[in-house]
Formats: sequence, C-alpha cells, structure tokens
Amino acid sequence: MMNRSPLSVLFRALASLALAVFFGVAPGPAVASPLEGAFYGIDAAEGGQLSVAVEGALASGTLTDPAGISRTFELTIQDGGAEGVMALGVDQSLLRLDPQPFGALVTLIPIDEAGAQQLGEAQIFTFVRRDLELPPLPTGFVSPPTPGTRSFGASSFLISYAFWPPDGVRSGYLALAPRHRTIIALFPSVQLDVIWKLCLAPQADRALGIALAGQGVNCDEVRRVIAGTQAVGTFDRFKEAVAGEATVLQQAVRCADNYVETKETCDAAAAAVSRQAVSLETAATVLKRFR
Repeated sequence: MMNRSPLSVLFRALASLALAVFFGVAPGPAVASPLEGAFYGIDAAEGGQLSVAVEGALASGTLTDPAGISRTFELTIQDGGAEGVMALGVDQSLLRLDPQPFGALVTLIPIDEAGAQQLGEAQIFTFVRRDLELPPLPTGFVSPPTPGTRSFGASSFLISYAFWPPDGVRSGYLALAPRHRTIIALFPSVQLDVIWKLCLAPQADRALGIALAGQGVNCDEVRRVIAGTQAVGTFDRFKEAVAGEATVLQQAVRCADNYVETKETCDAAAAAVSRQAVSLETAATVLKRFR
C-alpha cells in the first residue's frame, strides 16, 4: 500500500504540524466532523491523498497511496475516530482514522487469513488538511527517542512531546525517570495530553499502564472526548490549559534537575508543585470539563 518505513520517520513533519495546535494556529474553518475534509499525505505517505465524508455513524471516502492507487472505504465512527476493514488487493487491513488538529492519523493493521490483526505490523501515516499554515519549531526541540531508549531528559520531553508522533511519545515517556513521570502526573492537563497521545500509539500498553494509574480515565473516552472538542471548537481551550501547566511544569523540572535558575524562580516552582500535590485534580476531572 505505502512505504513501510519506521513510524519514527514521521516526527519531522509532525513536529511542525503540532506547533499549529500548541500555538493556537487554526487549520481553517470548523467542519461538522473533525474527520471530514480533504487531506494530503506527508513523509511516508507523501503523494497520497485522503478524502472523508461523515454522515451519522459512518465515515466514507477514498484513500489514495503515493503510487496513485485509490481505494474506497466505509468506516464506523467509534472511540473518537472511525474504523473498519479495507481491502488491499487480495489482502485485508483494519483501517482506522484518528482526527488530529492538523489533519488525521491513518493506521493500517494487516489481517491474516485467520482474521487476526497483526499488531506488530501496524503502520501509522500522517495526512494534513490542505489549508493548514505551519509555524517554526520551538527553541529546545529535540527528536523523539528510538524504541528501547533507556533514559531521556524530562526537560527535553516536555518541550518536544507535543510535536512528536504517538509512537515517539510512547518511547519518550517510557525513557523518563520514574520521579519525572510522578511530577508530570501532578499536572492533570499535561498528563491528559500525554495520555491522549499514548492512546493513539501502537503497542503502548506498558506506557499506558503507568500513565493511566489513578487518573480515572480510559483510552476510549479520552479519544472520544478530545475528538469532540475538535468538532465543536473547544480544543484550543484544552491546549491553552495544557500550555499553562506545561510552562510551570517545565520550570519545576529544570529546578529539580539543577539547571541554572534564580532562587525566586525555583521557590515559585516548588510552591506550584506543592499546590498540585494537594490538589484533587486528575486527568478525569480535566476531561470532564470538556465533555
């Protein structure tokens, strides 16, 4: 169907695309469904096209690969996205579309002759809305770690994770020191944002087992509610909440890791962490505000 390059090759394009979300750059007029519209493929899907129409509980359209081969599909709306089986020549694959502020993630999972999904062969491709304008990358951005990386800096993770593909967030989150994951969990909007990205990542059970602990949410509702915010125009408000917490969290991590900062700055960061530690907020309470 499409070039089977590693999922990590997507990070370069996704980094720029996600900045449009982080800084509130709107991808054009709101549509009835965040999945509806015309998209073009980038990176491994470069040259491909995607068109989607949504009516009720069905999403139908056409997926064209870089070679110009087009296949139609009819998917069922579920869990904030849409999925169903699509024929790829004599083979079949599960096709799933997940809306993103910049466009859509297209996941293809081969199905063997016995009808079992081959999750280890899952591929994720990125499609972008045609009218999206992209800002430059932020200072301090780093590319995502490769799977199996044993250690990754929390400051770099917090600057960069929002601009990585889902599998990059999975690898980066697992490479954080446990104490850093604990600090992140104290900031529920950031934690929810990380959970959302992990919920879109393949083979993320271990990372999700850590991230979901004590948060009172599951992936089905997270994908559904955040997709809903994109449909009704409240996603920018969610990202503003994430950005506000992320600024304080990044400072707290820098102080905890002995970066050069003023005493006043670190005292303020420590006070913010203390307030979060006694707060009753979780990812569930944040998600509830956006239902």
